[in-house]
Parts: sequence; C-alpha cells; structure tokens
Amino acid sequence: MEPITTDDGSPTFRSVKYDEPYHSKSGAIEECFEKYINPMKIWEKENPVIYDVCSGMGYNAAAAIDAFLEKGHGIMTIYLYENDPEIIRKSLEINPAFKHYFIIKELVNTYFELELIELIKEINGKTIHLILRVGDARELIPKEIERADFVFFDPFSPKKHPEMWELQFFKDIFSKTKHGGVLATYSYARIVRDNLTAAGFVVSTGPTIGRRSPSTIARKE
Repeated sequence: MEPITTDDGSPTFRSVKYDEPYHSKSGAIEECFEKYINPMKIWEKENPVIYDVCSGMGYNAAAAIDAFLEKGHGIMTIYLYENDPEIIRKSLEINPAFKHYFIIKELVNTYFELELIELIKEINGKTIHLILRVGDARELIPKEIERADFVFFDPFSPKKHPEMWELQFFKDIFSKTKHGGVLATYSYARIVRDNLTAAGFVVSTGPTIGRRSPSTIARKE
C-alpha cells in the first residue's frame, strides 16, 4: 500500500497489487459524495439498506452516514463487503474529513479486537447499523437475506479486476436489489454498461468527476 494525498486533501492509498489508487486523485471525499451519495439521494429513502461493494477504508459508507444523519430518517443499514483485511485496517491510520468517520473506525476496531462484524449506533434519534462482510462479495451477496435499496459498486477497474464486473455478479446483485433500487459505479466502460443492462438494470449516465468519462447509474425498475 502506498499512501496518497488527493487533491481535496483527503488521504487514500495505491494498491501495489492492482497498480491503482483506491480513490480518484482529484479528491477521495469529493468522489464519494458526487458519484455515489448525491446522485442516489439516499436520504430520501426511509430506512435505507445499502450494499457497499469493495468498501475499502469505508469512505462511501462514511459519506452515506454523514448524509443520512443530516437529512435522512429512521434506520440506515450498510453492508460493507471487502476482501482485503489490510485495507480495512488502514482506516485506523487515517483521519479523513468525514463528520462521522469515527463510526467506521469503531466498526473496524470491533472486528479486529472482538471479532464482531456488526455495530449499531444511535445518534440524534437515528440509527446506523453496520455489517462488515470480510470475503469475496461474489460469494457473499447471493447469500444475503436483506435486499438493498442502494448499491455502491467500487472495485478496481474492469481492466485490472475484470472478474468483479462480470455479468453473473451483476445478475446476483440485481436479484438482491429491491424494485426501484439504484446501483452507482464510477466506471462507464462499455463492458460494464452492457453487463448491467443484460442483468436487468436500466442504465444511465452519472456525473463526471475527476475522470475523463462519466460515472454510471443503474436502476431496477
């Protein structure tokens, strides 16, 4: 892992294995809000359930927590799927400027110190329920009972990590997404759009932030 400071001052890392950073160099925090949280408007859904696929250091989850605690209602449940314990542990070494990143750190500490994978926090009359799933999301998601309203899909690029972008995995996610649910991903590659469409999603163009091409929004209608 190589540490990087992105253009908005937020820290991230570059994976030596995949030779890619975990976040856009233009701004890790900016990317979370502008490509995932704001386009999906997660705060408009009461009691939202989120799948955070390839959650890394929990940035997308932290952004969701900040937005929900500011504008949301009820209970927000986030399943964080990450296959690499090393990048999970890195969250304990950094202090990105999310208001409630301490909740991510508390979840990670709970996992490494007590071997527990769930954390429930009550804040200002709202509830945050986090479930950490350590392992291959392609194997874990088909086994989930609770279906998702929103999916943050954030693996390494299709070129570097193609198995995460295959049609069968998108079909599995589609089956575990509620009707009206939304998937967002930073990639707008042809293979990504084609596989999402073949899985049953209705695909549209998302925001262009920090990259030459736009992101992707996919809905289950």
